[in-house]
Amino acid sequence: MRRCWASKIDGSKLPIPDEGTFATSDDPINGKTPPTLTGEGFAGQSVTVGPTTEPRIVIFLAHSCPHCQAEVPVIVELAEEGKLDGVVVQAITTNTSEDAANYPPSKWLKREDWPFKPVLLDDPKLRALIAFGAGSFPYMVFVASDGTVAGRWSGELGKADLAEVARRLVAGEPLFEE
Repeated sequence: MRRCWASKIDGSKLPIPDEGTFATSDDPINGKTPPTLTGEGFAGQSVTVGPTTEPRIVIFLAHSCPHCQAEVPVIVELAEEGKLDGVVVQAITTNTSEDAANYPPSKWLKREDWPFKPVLLDDPKLRALIAFGAGSFPYMVFVASDGTVAGRWSGELGKADLAEVARRLVAGEPLFEE
């Protein structure tokens, strides 16, 4: 099997989480501009994860991660219900291993009816994940329509909370109560 992955990171890396401020209005990631990632997708095509004119959710998924396996159907269901309308979802598969469950990730996401394409492949050193200030998954970075980070989340967020995040992104509202 041919190996392909994120090959270019443009822009500054986002800060790693701080125990006391993660997923709060004080998180140092808020207001930063995320880097643009360029690389390859499942079919070897060029894929860019970068700025759009709409708010976006950048999500990192690992095929072997049980929390990712639980969150993907929730995201698919929200998309089918129209609760992610107005938000661009950009996905990156990361931590790929031939020896782990659900390999290859392309078949896993196809089996789950993942509607957001194309998907970018992270490299074996997880450079894309690290550039976005993370070290675990699923990991989501919420980007406002002005291109700056509005917040982030690691782990399962759940249907109601993710729908609320999407609604707030589209409405231009803050994600966190002050």
